Amino acid sequence: MRLNEALIERTLMTPVGYQFLLHLAPRIDKVLIPRTKGRLSCAGIDKVGLVTSTGAKSGKPRTHPLALFQDTEGLVAIGSNYGRPQHPAWSANLLAHPECTVEFIGPPRQYRAELLTGDARDAAWAHAIDYYAGFDNYRINCAPREIRVFRLRPLS
Repeated sequence: MRLNEALIERTLMTPVGYQFLLHLAPRIDKVLIPRTKGRLSCAGIDKVGLVTSTGAKSGKPRTHPLALFQDTEGLVAIGSNYGRPQHPAWSANLLAHPECTVEFIGPPRQYRAELLTGDARDAAWAHAIDYYAGFDNYRINCAPREIRVFRLRPLS
């Protein structure tokens, strides 16, 4: 991790950083990410993408900025909901309608989401807390809820 990435991560893990992530960053990222071809977000370069899924209840398109990281089989998304007790709405959307569009490090592409369990989840989780140490704080804060971990596999 580069020094500037470490400073951003430490700042985002503060109480002020948490409030910024929770309330302002999603609004800014919905504007910033498309204008930078999926590269730049409030969390830095190549850290957050826009995931558009179909609403589990409404059936309407819903777009959410999500921290994403690449693995050998696609992208991984962590349903931490900032450590709050309930699962994020986007995770219910992906369970009900796994097909989604992701704008991350390039133009939007089609993906299919898969909820990870067992060893695959454990491996992705280990990578996630290496990617952003705040995920482990979220795990502690939302216990006993188990944070959902998704793999997004490209369709083409």
